[in-house]
Amino acid sequence: MGHSSGARGWNGAGRRRRAALGPAALGLAVALASALTPPPLRAGDLTQDCHRWASASGNARIAVANQLGAEHLLTKNTRLAESDPSKPVELYRFGDLQRLCRGT
Repeated sequence: MGHSSGARGWNGAGRRRRAALGPAALGLAVALASALTPPPLRAGDLTQDCHRWASASGNARIAVANQLGAEHLLTKNTRLAESDPSKPVELYRFGDLQRLCRGT
């Protein structure tokens, strides 16, 4: 009988120890993922690029928007979509571009 209560106590302590490791492991995973995130494709000036996007129109605006979206890893409107330079298509969400450029 004494043996079974000791085993129960150990299991409880083991559970508490595993629960305490959860937040630490999660923090480590987030830090590791942040460190492994690739940098933008080119080291552009975000302020300058956002001003170009805001002041451009037509195909030029689409080209700048697609460049910004690709450089800053924004979510595409349609997964795996591509834009033909001769007939450009907006690949990234307008709202995401606005948030990226807010305050620049």
